[in-house]
Amino acid sequence: MRLVTNLAKKILNEVESLITENIIVVNSEGTIIASTDKSRVGVLHEGAKIVMNTKEKLYITNELAKKLEGVRPGINLPIIYEKDVIGVIGITGIPNDVEHFAELIRGMTELIIREANYIEKKEWETRGLESFFYEWIYTNEVDQNFVSRGDILGISLETPYQCILFQVQPSLSSEDLQQIQNHMDDWFVGKFPRNKDDFLIRWGHGRFILIKSQNTKMSYSKLSFELSNWQKTFEKQHNVFLAIGVGKSIENKTIFKSYQEAKKALKIAIKNTSVVFYDSLLLDIILEEVTEATKEEYLNRVFSSINEDILLIETIQAYFVNNQSLKNTAIDLHVHINTLHYRLNQIKTLTGIDPKSSEGTALFYVALSLKKMI
Repeated sequence: MRLVTNLAKKILNEVESLITENIIVVNSEGTIIASTDKSRVGVLHEGAKIVMNTKEKLYITNELAKKLEGVRPGINLPIIYEKDVIGVIGITGIPNDVEHFAELIRGMTELIIREANYIEKKEWETRGLESFFYEWIYTNEVDQNFVSRGDILGISLETPYQCILFQVQPSLSSEDLQQIQNHMDDWFVGKFPRNKDDFLIRWGHGRFILIKSQNTKMSYSKLSFELSNWQKTFEKQHNVFLAIGVGKSIENKTIFKSYQEAKKALKIAIKNTSVVFYDSLLLDIILEEVTEATKEEYLNRVFSSINEDILLIETIQAYFVNNQSLKNTAIDLHVHINTLHYRLNQIKTLTGIDPKSSEGTALFYVALSLKKMI
């Protein structure tokens, strides 16, 4: 563990509220790298070098301060991490007056360093997982070397997995996303605590992926309930929408198919503001593969002649919302059923498509689905 400037500054921010005297943090080379007195930064501190050699607290009197370079009266304490002295923290003042703060401040300093080291290790572990899963998703075949790498990371490629994607909507700042990441991690640990084969990792800006093991199966209804409940809780706490797409395939050795399914489901989830399971998709699967230009052309061909007529557009939409029931559509639109017949005939005349025919039903249904997507 190496004491770097950013960590030293964090230590100062945490401990300077406890004491009004000047505080310094010195690295293993004996150079002051952080100080409440900015003029001391970069100065060689001979007292700190003595502390690193002896691993003992050093009381610096006025007489000793005159003999040593870069030193002021006070106390210097070794910062110990895993039995090694990695730096020194110094408190300026009359030794007897500041001594009662010394051990408290050293304890806080060492706690901060342990916490920082833990976070750094977790960050490296997370990056390792991100890198491995990214490679795995886009790998068609896995060899024994890849299997061994997974074992080192605690990932068994013999385990069948399912992919679930989460996307925060809209995009947020890095600070907000860090808070959201912590919240996502807490939810994950709370809901999947017993299965060490589950993994939740970052997957881009505001996106997360849950690689869910099927060793301990969770029923479809249970998973759907947990995801829907989490989505509502998340929106309530962060005031942003969390789209969730769930892949269908559950396979070992490869997760590409499940990942692609989750991506398609997520696209629909973002548009529909809902939790979407890939195996619940039918027409959406086909429509998502259609290019934007083709969608626009199709809509233009179907609706161009009535696009400016709000009443007719509302009529055709209500007709399909009510499953082509003339009675229910008329009630929904607050019109007489003869008025509804007249409007549907107008639509047939203007578009050349009869909404009551089998072909017309299919054409209008696809058009309305595309209109909703766009």
